[in-house]
Amino acid sequence: MTERAQTATAVGSSSISRKQWTTYAAMVAMNALTIFDVSKLGVAFDAIQRSTGGSGVIIQLMLVGYTLAYAAALLPSGRIGDLIGRRPLFLAGCVIFLLSSVVCAAAPDASWLVIGRILQGVGAGVLMPQTLGLIQRIFPAQLRAKPLAMMGACTSAVSLFGPVIAGLVMHISGGAESWRWLFWIDVIVGVVVVALAWVLVKEPPSEKKSGIDLRGIILLVPAVVFAVGPISLISEGDTSSFTVLPLVLVGVVFAWSFIRHERKVSAEGRQPILDLGIFRFRHLGRGVLVSGFMHATATSGTLLITISLEQYAHLSELTTALVMLPASIAMIVGATIIAKRPQERSYAFIVWGNVLGALSFLVVAVVFAFVSPAMLPVALGIILIVISFGSSISASPNQARALTKVPDYRSSIAGSAIQFAQRIGSAIGMGTVLVVYYGFGAAKVPFGGQSALGPAAAALLVGVFLVCAAIIARGDTDVDSR
Repeated sequence: MTERAQTATAVGSSSISRKQWTTYAAMVAMNALTIFDVSKLGVAFDAIQRSTGGSGVIIQLMLVGYTLAYAAALLPSGRIGDLIGRRPLFLAGCVIFLLSSVVCAAAPDASWLVIGRILQGVGAGVLMPQTLGLIQRIFPAQLRAKPLAMMGACTSAVSLFGPVIAGLVMHISGGAESWRWLFWIDVIVGVVVVALAWVLVKEPPSEKKSGIDLRGIILLVPAVVFAVGPISLISEGDTSSFTVLPLVLVGVVFAWSFIRHERKVSAEGRQPILDLGIFRFRHLGRGVLVSGFMHATATSGTLLITISLEQYAHLSELTTALVMLPASIAMIVGATIIAKRPQERSYAFIVWGNVLGALSFLVVAVVFAFVSPAMLPVALGIILIVISFGSSISASPNQARALTKVPDYRSSIAGSAIQFAQRIGSAIGMGTVLVVYYGFGAAKVPFGGQSALGPAAAALLVGVFLVCAAIIARGDTDVDSR
């Protein structure tokens, strides 16, 4: 009776409900900006390079640096939020993101843009874990499902339509500097969100916790930066730039030290940054790997096609975005279909969705190799529909299956592990694909092909990522998957 009365009070009080939803909207809007900042720059890639005069390496750092900083900040900030409260860390992340957006929008050259993007990534990594935690604290358990589902839908919508929105903004603003408005949008929305969050976000009191794994943070950050970052420093046509690759071994050493340290911290009964014990739960480990490979494809594949349409088919930003619009609709259709299927019958979609994507990128490679630039928009637009459909029928089942054996009290850290893998996968995907894209460049494809060896080879690499995802998913079989 008491529980029913509490529910009625939470739902029935319009003032409380309005405040909850306004607070929620402010947090989700900020979270959406962090996703928008991943998806929007594909169509602006070419314009930014022309405007700033930055080399391919600098532009790669602009993209990968954001994602790496996001990943490096994600796990430590989640733990720190548990300790000192999520509200102050959410506000701090918003302010960092807001100020760094100003740096990006007003960047006098490409180097300042890279610095701004890295700081943006830090802000995104700080605020993102707090958003989920605050939603859980603000909404009672019985009212939590709807806002969490809406947040997931909002994130997907921003990922899908981010390039279209970016293309429209650049078309309306016009000029060589139109890309700057993509960052001024961050500033405008960020100011409103910070003002609202400062007034509205009130974190309920919780049990005080103590202890932070400072050594774990010190080991994690260089592990992420050195293991992935050097890929983005490889310059097109400059073989001497490969000398940075030994730094990857430095990152591997830090990663190995981090894992050993986290195991020791757990064994001593203290709270680690990443509790490796969660990977004992069936499906989670493979699900995290599959998610990482899929995000390597989602970001790098979209980026590859958008910059190729602009640089090889010579489309404008708006036209490029419109070519990708049907694919976004196909993804919504696929997600709707998979949502209606019982979870226990969706396992096969993880495998076959990735197989479909891998085969599609093989076709993309053939299209780049042998189809004329004039026909690229039509051919790629059609194939993108298939790729997006395959992605939509595999992503949701994979996340659900990864968490299916994880108890509720471990779901937050498990979810953070998945997000961490997604950010690392995105960074590796973008870095390696851009290296191949620029490394081979406009060299002629053998056997009478087009002068597009770079995009063709990069498309094959993206297909390899999806093959890896399909193989890992295929190995995750047990009686529950029947």
